[in-house]
Amino acid sequence: MQKIKNKAIVFIHKDKLEYFDETQSKIFQFVFQPNLIQDLEVVDKDQINIQLKSFIGTNKLTVANLLFVIAEAITFEKTFQIVPNANKDLEIQKFLENIPFEHVSYKIIDGQKDYKVLAINKELYDVFKFTFESLGFKVLSIIPQSALGDSYRNSQNLNSDMVKYILIHFDPLQKQGFFQEEIKPIPQTSEEEELTTSNQQPRPVNQNPVNKYRFPILLSVFFVLIGVLSYFVYIQYTQKSKASPVPSTIVAPPIDTPTPIIQETPSSTSSASPT
Repeated sequence: MQKIKNKAIVFIHKDKLEYFDETQSKIFQFVFQPNLIQDLEVVDKDQINIQLKSFIGTNKLTVANLLFVIAEAITFEKTFQIVPNANKDLEIQKFLENIPFEHVSYKIIDGQKDYKVLAINKELYDVFKFTFESLGFKVLSIIPQSALGDSYRNSQNLNSDMVKYILIHFDPLQKQGFFQEEIKPIPQTSEEEELTTSNQQPRPVNQNPVNKYRFPILLSVFFVLIGVLSYFVYIQYTQKSKASPVPSTIVAPPIDTPTPIIQETPSSTSSASPT
């Protein structure tokens, strides 16, 4: 396989792609049409592939080692303070889940007192990467614009000074890429495991032979005790009946009582009004 010597830079913006070719020493522009890419979302991958191939052929771009640079304006960034006993992975995961793209690539920049998380839409550069590689180009790395330092992190377009800086630092810049793709699963803490377990349906308890027959035995003993207790109550009741017979019932003469006079109380009108 022939070694590729040509170097090229692909600078991805929200609405366009800038391409610098070392062989031609020239910057080309590939503007995104709304039917291809809109609001950083890839709309039509097939049409992007067709039009990008036409762009490469029309401008006679030869195969090269590519360094992708993602513009600062389309990079999501958040700084986290280093807090003792804080779950760093969980904080990063929550941040990435709030980014409005299905697939996200990110990198972490660690500091002494804080750390930064940078994230981008993975599909936005994947679609270009696929087309270039299908034509023999080699994508070495995808880096954020902030990796170029404060002098160039706010540059709106690819210029000669920026190109010169990238070509001089071409090899070390490759190590600043978005190497982590997709969100890593975060192991649950003990509290989260307890919460998850409580939300699940209870598992059946394994019954051993002793537990299996314990309830029927207890139930039988209960009925035996009830029978014995009923027998003693019956004996005592029978003895009392024989010792003291029930006296005969004496019917008292009827007593004439006057019919009570029922007075009707006039109904009161409620004065309360509904609240």
